[in-house]
Amino acid sequence: MACLFGYCGPPADGLLERMAALLAHRCPLGWERMHGTTMTGDCVEIGHGRAVWNQPTQLAQHNHEMLGYGGVLFNRDALTPQEAGSMPSAARLLIMELADAPEPRLAALTGCFVLAAHLGDSFYLLRDPAGVKVVYWTVHQGRLLFASEIKALFADPALPRRMRPGALLEYLSFSFVPGASTMFEGIEELQPGSLLRFRHGQTQVQRHFRCEDWAELVSSPSSYPTDYSTRVRTALEQSVAECLAVQPDKPPAVFLSGGIDSSAVLAVAAQQRPDAHLPTFSAHFGPEYARENEFVQLMADRYHTDHHWLEIRPGGFLERLREIIWQLDDPIGDPVTVPNYLLAQAASQVADVVLNGEGGDPCFGGPKNIPMLMARLYGPLPGEPTTGWLERNYLRAFQRCYQDLSALLTPDLLREAGGEEALIALLEPYFHALEPRDFVNKLMSINIRLKGANLILVKVEKMSAAHGLLALPPLFSRRIIETSMRCPPGVKLEGAVEKSVLKKAVWDCVPEAIIARPKSGMMVPVRFWFQGEMRRYGQKLLSRSQIRRGGLFNPDYVERLLNYEMEGVPGLRHGLKLWMLVTFLLWHEQMVEASIIS
Repeated sequence: MACLFGYCGPPADGLLERMAALLAHRCPLGWERMHGTTMTGDCVEIGHGRAVWNQPTQLAQHNHEMLGYGGVLFNRDALTPQEAGSMPSAARLLIMELADAPEPRLAALTGCFVLAAHLGDSFYLLRDPAGVKVVYWTVHQGRLLFASEIKALFADPALPRRMRPGALLEYLSFSFVPGASTMFEGIEELQPGSLLRFRHGQTQVQRHFRCEDWAELVSSPSSYPTDYSTRVRTALEQSVAECLAVQPDKPPAVFLSGGIDSSAVLAVAAQQRPDAHLPTFSAHFGPEYARENEFVQLMADRYHTDHHWLEIRPGGFLERLREIIWQLDDPIGDPVTVPNYLLAQAASQVADVVLNGEGGDPCFGGPKNIPMLMARLYGPLPGEPTTGWLERNYLRAFQRCYQDLSALLTPDLLREAGGEEALIALLEPYFHALEPRDFVNKLMSINIRLKGANLILVKVEKMSAAHGLLALPPLFSRRIIETSMRCPPGVKLEGAVEKSVLKKAVWDCVPEAIIARPKSGMMVPVRFWFQGEMRRYGQKLLSRSQIRRGGLFNPDYVERLLNYEMEGVPGLRHGLKLWMLVTFLLWHEQMVEASIIS
């Protein structure tokens, strides 16, 4: 919800209306617009999808300047209805404050938002420090186009719609497209904590929030308190309080998985709203599959929540799978997107805002750090090239299709996309950066910037926005990132204990059984679905004729995956690989092959 879209440049009749039509699923209450002219004569139009949890309007105009944002600005939107009715909107106050020093003042904003502003002779786009909300942009024929979803950019019929070959390699290796590039040539995702300036037809992008810089501030014991768990607890309490203040007169829903992260968020939220029976939502896949129900129930009972169980089976979502992929916009091959979508749909019936536990792993040293530390300790494998070995280990750690690329893709596409060398080149700047110097903090920085902002937060935001729900992650705020980065690596990853400082921070309010249990994650049983309830669906969508028609994949290898053959499938995980292929083909059919605008 609260999408943002528009353009700056030569006037284009009806463009804003066409963009709004492509984002109608995010604008059930309609949309607002502003239009004006820059000092250089360019047209500026900004559209904003209205949301039920909005405080006063998030669009404002002052003299010749304009500003609009989607999402929430902390410490600005947290107004009571009485306060909101007696003072200018946050957007109007902000635009007046920005006049003398726009860039530093924009960089200082916190919250979960994307923002567009025409100030003086410049147009700005801004994404929040963690990247909770997302915005895409491109420049075509002298016009800057921007929107919360890529599909709205194609409201300009002259904009080319060409898939970037290298993006397919990235998607298959990570299950998402990392960094600023997207699946389309010339279209970029503004990265978290970044400010784009468009002036005289030229763009300049700079990162104003550098999470890695905070890791270097803990250079001496006196520079930060030694009781790190207390500092983490304080930061979490403040982060939860900011989220609760977004809609103070109505309790939020909480997604509850049974792990430490969502349990910590629920515990702190329940303590701050002691009189509210918070609605909580969990998913499982039926009694025959592994479940975390007992851990979820521990939290629901302890804090007397109004708990809702959602059983997810293919029969309940297959007819809507195309719609779900359409809502994802840029393909994400993680099967947890479906539970995200269905949980958001259920939660939207009782709440306008939902809190989730996203952020604990990237911000506090969760899974994949230990294998990477071992790889760095032992060095390249025998016979492995001495360059790029850390990057290759990182790619293997995702356990997606990185090792299948040469067998899965056609030789021509693999060559055109740059092969393994292109993937290593994408990661090298992150691993070779001078800061953070400690390897654990370096891994955290990479995961916050890539996995967090391009996968974790984006999938939850889009699946929630599809139902008019504002998803807020208290464990993935600017405050939490700064606090965690200033904790020494050894208190986050303590021996083999992951997220140790977070566990100590909430030991008094989360049951010991949850704190002590190992990380499991939501294990969507796609392995079994493609051998049972989804077998015919997969065989039809991934048939030899369909694969040949697309000309991207090797039909023999796809058939090997469908038949669950054991030989010649590196790392196995047939179900996950099939899910990634299904997701991509449904995305490609709707976003590349089909004409979006009738």
